[in-house]
Amino acid sequence: MDLSEKLSELEKSILEYLKRQPNSFKWVLGKKVYTKELTIEKFLRDEEFRKMIVKEAVLLAIDLFEKGD
Repeated sequence: MDLSEKLSELEKSILEYLKRQPNSFKWVLGKKVYTKELTIEKFLRDEEFRKMIVKEAVLLAIDLFEKGD
């Protein structure tokens, strides 16, 4: 079974979002610069990293929702 088949719906949505980004996509966490490829690879292989990304996505969604009031 492919790991992507074990992901939650939210994790699958985040993965699809990452795959749609241009190859030049980069973001910074601390002192580390993540490329699109590195982010996808780490998201699929590192459960702790994946949980952190999901948590931050949820917090951002809540923040945007609250600011919409």
